[in-house]
Amino acid sequence: MRKLTGLLSLFALSILAFKPADYKTVANLAYDDGWVELINGKDFTGWKATENTSTWSVTDGLFQADGKVSHLFYEGEHLKDGFKNFELEVQVKTFKLANTGVYFHTRYQEKGWPNSGMEIQVNNTHIGEGDYIELKKTASLYGVRNVYKAFGRDGEWMTVKARVESNRVQIWLNGMKTVDYLQPEKTFSAVKRLGKGTFALQGHDSLSKMQFKSFRVRRLPDDARSSLAAPVLGAWHDSLVVLQGRQFAFIDLNPKTTLSAKELADYFYTTGINVSLVRNPASAKELAAAKSLPLFTGIKVNATNQATAQSSAADYIVGESTDLKTAQALLGGNKINIWSDKGRTLNNRMAAELLDLAKQNNIAIEIDNVSHSPSLEIIKMAKAKGCKFTFAGLVPASNMQKSMYVMEAIKEADLTYKDLYIPKW
Repeated sequence: MRKLTGLLSLFALSILAFKPADYKTVANLAYDDGWVELINGKDFTGWKATENTSTWSVTDGLFQADGKVSHLFYEGEHLKDGFKNFELEVQVKTFKLANTGVYFHTRYQEKGWPNSGMEIQVNNTHIGEGDYIELKKTASLYGVRNVYKAFGRDGEWMTVKARVESNRVQIWLNGMKTVDYLQPEKTFSAVKRLGKGTFALQGHDSLSKMQFKSFRVRRLPDDARSSLAAPVLGAWHDSLVVLQGRQFAFIDLNPKTTLSAKELADYFYTTGINVSLVRNPASAKELAAAKSLPLFTGIKVNATNQATAQSSAADYIVGESTDLKTAQALLGGNKINIWSDKGRTLNNRMAAELLDLAKQNNIAIEIDNVSHSPSLEIIKMAKAKGCKFTFAGLVPASNMQKSMYVMEAIKEADLTYKDLYIPKW
């Protein structure tokens, strides 16, 4: 592993410099000064469908996809030599189990998933096909900055906005910023990079029905430059990118930090690690601070106060135990979704019995990156029993710079992305 000396200070400086643009810079723009509508409400003029062209139809003035895989590429008069820097606004509605997306910087190809460009994911309830489970939700920058919580709803019109400018991609869903990605100078070859090209709409599969009502775009100058540089994150982030490419969802569902909700969201924008705002039952009202931010919400309880927690107040409940007695009370209390063992209870002869209780009650086991608990031996035992896992200690960045225990646990216990618990998935 490369030495990480000095990266903490570099990261701190990058966070201070990284001030995501206010949503108003895109949301309140008048539709003039170069804005054009690419859906005419009558036919597919300017658009070209690939394989299975019957998937696409114009229904009540809307573009509709309902059928086998097919992509609709823009090749109209406004394409010229391609779009590089631009602002985009799309009105889209999905139906249950639908999966679609908006590609940019891509180019026409007759078959298969587009090989070039990047994709803005649109998926609220799609679960995948065959052995593959699709975890990435609406307004993700697919495979680059993934959102694992569904903030959109099927059956309702959603507004997806984006701004692409040199090395920066910003995405909003119904007014909430979900992505603020700064592309590093160098990335792994498997990571898509920004370029120039056209747009494409995705017809994903025969279970995916969706409609597009509007597709508005405005060019920005090709020589426009973002004033921000990508932060230096170090070797731990390299490992995260590799594992993310294998579908691992890195989410800290029990962050030990004093960061505010806004600061937690900025951390997600910068690192790609999804984060949760967590409060105890008495402070559950404070979770309202996460309402307009791309954060999970959790309630943290112990054996004494677990009965006071309302599951409807958050995405999940995490229980922290300090000894065998409190562990048994939490695991048998029918309240918690995640068990955080703070008393090293799993390091004794009762471990197997406790893990059986966790499995029986569908309670995930927390892997703490800072305390290195539970041990690798216990994680392997829990894996063999079919338990799910979550991560803690991924916030702030200094924790990741000091420890890569979660990466070690994934490798040594042979965990897959299907072994991880995602709230309300």
